[in-house]
Amino acid sequence: MIEELSSLIQMPFVQRMFIAGFLASVACGIVGTYVVVKRVVFISGGISHATFGGIGLAYYLQYTLGWSWFNPIYGALLFALAAASFFNSDLLRKKVREDSTIGVLWVLGMSLGALLLNLVDRSEITVQSPTSILFGNILLIKSGHLYFMAGLVVAVLLFVLFFYRDLQILTFDEEFARISEIKVDFLNLSLLLIISLTVVMLIKVVGVVLIIAMLTIPTAIAGVFTQDLKTMMVWATVISTSLTLCGSLFSLLYNVPPGATIVLLMGGAFLLSLGINRLTTGSGSLSG
Repeated sequence: MIEELSSLIQMPFVQRMFIAGFLASVACGIVGTYVVVKRVVFISGGISHATFGGIGLAYYLQYTLGWSWFNPIYGALLFALAAASFFNSDLLRKKVREDSTIGVLWVLGMSLGALLLNLVDRSEITVQSPTSILFGNILLIKSGHLYFMAGLVVAVLLFVLFFYRDLQILTFDEEFARISEIKVDFLNLSLLLIISLTVVMLIKVVGVVLIIAMLTIPTAIAGVFTQDLKTMMVWATVISTSLTLCGSLFSLLYNVPPGATIVLLMGGAFLLSLGINRLTTGSGSLSG
């Protein structure tokens, strides 16, 4: 087992997998904390599922217009940012229930993606496996995607460092933030856009369907034991990194899907954390 792991670690695609897992975990630890504390988990889910339509559109444009440069990640990014702006629309929030809007975009994105992918001739265009799109494959990450992930992590860190105090007030009490003359609308939109970028980054790691798990479970675990925002971010990052690494290695050794394995480990860790918390303190959690 040790010799097998040693030989695997020396392979370039495995090294890229480790780097991608770490970068994704940093982004999830920070952004996921805001997602959980501000209770926008289902908005994040709506954004992630909407990206499937963008991926389908990218392949369809490659097939019909010959746009070989239009990478599926561009389509996913376009749809993610559009969905975030849509959710932040004042007109929409006043006229339609938020959960209804999320449900509509959720199913429209998935349906559009499935339809457009079905219209593509696979003999002319190389299409990524639908299973890989939906559930991810961290082993297929290329160097170019690592640069995108690193740039996103830097952008997230800078955004949070610059607006940390305002974001902290906003996530805990939006009405108090408005009274304090904080630019609530700007921060809400910015936060949704950052979530969108993180969602796109995670598509290669855990896929469209499982993104919501990686964004929320590590933070939910950290939230069982702490209510401090900074501490939660740190622990969520550590937990996500550890479980992503373990899940990736397990998938390599036993030839099972990496995305699903990572999420299952996270789910098991969450249940374990609830049990430990109940046995030790019996206290509630911020993420509940």
